[in-house]
Amino acid sequence: MFEFLIEYSSMLLEGFITTIEVTFFGSLVGLLLGTLLAIGDLYGGRIASTIIGFYVEFFRGSPIVVQLFIFYFSIPKMLNVYIDPFTVGLIVFALNSAAYQKGYIKGAMESIYRDQILAALSLGLTKMQTILYIILPQALRIVLPAWSNEFCSLGKSSAALLTIGVMDLANVGKTIAAHTWRIIETYTIIALIYFIWISFVVKIVDIIYEKIKIPGISV
Repeated sequence: MFEFLIEYSSMLLEGFITTIEVTFFGSLVGLLLGTLLAIGDLYGGRIASTIIGFYVEFFRGSPIVVQLFIFYFSIPKMLNVYIDPFTVGLIVFALNSAAYQKGYIKGAMESIYRDQILAALSLGLTKMQTILYIILPQALRIVLPAWSNEFCSLGKSSAALLTIGVMDLANVGKTIAAHTWRIIETYTIIALIYFIWISFVVKIVDIIYEKIKIPGISV
């Protein structure tokens, strides 16, 4: 039933790797940017908080396909530069994920007991040292379940890359289905690949969270 896919195995593998690269890049760079945005929102003052608020609302309030079009068609045209579709995918997925992860991380940082912060400040730590050594290490442990949800969402959203011509897993499936007209078999395999690898990563994150979670604190 699925023997015809053997001929396309190298395409499937390349598409799968592209999907993994964009998803992990978006999730991890999004975590870094989201952390900086959360710190800026909490401690950067009203102007920084307002600017961050606009950034977050843009990426959370518009479809990721539209964001891909803006970064692939509009911005390169305005700057008179060419950006290849894969690079656009990396940029958009990182910026989009950062907007969501900022909210998760901010919530985790706010859940740290204020007594700990006051104790750190009374021991002579600066505000930045308190953030780096007291708040962030705990917040990043607390935020793991939310991060795994973001990873799931981003992995599935990577199918939007086909709209700008990136040969990700969904686009490879579309190409194979168009060549063979074996639509049900092709998309069944594509769906299974998404399901297996996303479930595998989420299970690993769940195991890590069980080992490092802080009893009594969650978001």
